[in-house]
Amino acid sequence: MVVTERTEPLQTHSPTSASMKALGCARGSLAWLENIFLLVGVVCIMGLCLIIASSVLLRTFSSSGIPDEIVIVGEMMIGALILPLAFVAADRGFICVEIFTQRLGPKFQKGLNVLTAIVGVVAVAPITYAACLSMVDAFESGAYFFGLMELPKWPGQTLFFLGYFLFFIRLVDLAIHDILEAFGVINSKLPETNDEVTY
Repeated sequence: MVVTERTEPLQTHSPTSASMKALGCARGSLAWLENIFLLVGVVCIMGLCLIIASSVLLRTFSSSGIPDEIVIVGEMMIGALILPLAFVAADRGFICVEIFTQRLGPKFQKGLNVLTAIVGVVAVAPITYAACLSMVDAFESGAYFFGLMELPKWPGQTLFFLGYFLFFIRLVDLAIHDILEAFGVINSKLPETNDEVTY
């Protein structure tokens, strides 16, 4: 397993602090959930490949196709795209432009990390709230897609909410972590791994 910020134990000035141990335990549980969500996202991608390939083969060699395939593919794309968001955020794997910020000092970098996490929390909070309302409405109304199979809407709405909820929790965690690191409460220097090669 590659050691990342998600799995590294927190290094503090007082290692026996109960609050730091609780924070480390919570981060470990969050990383475990992110791995589960990532695996479900992988299963969704494999399902997408299977459904699309089967549909193409059926349309090529027979006159039929998979019923409601567009709906099924759309719902699986939610799982494939939304569920891994928290995992990517934890590894800070989003695309970013660092032309100017790389030349700034480490204290400024820590400040930018705090700003990034706080802006992320503010941006994701209303999306998570709206996703929760949509999920509750889908359950209460019993809404379904018009089609041959009349598939319900709640599975996709639930995946969307769960993915964004975990993403929101991870962003809150990153904000707390970055604030503590900026004020020198914790030290989270990542050890060099096999994936990090210095040229």
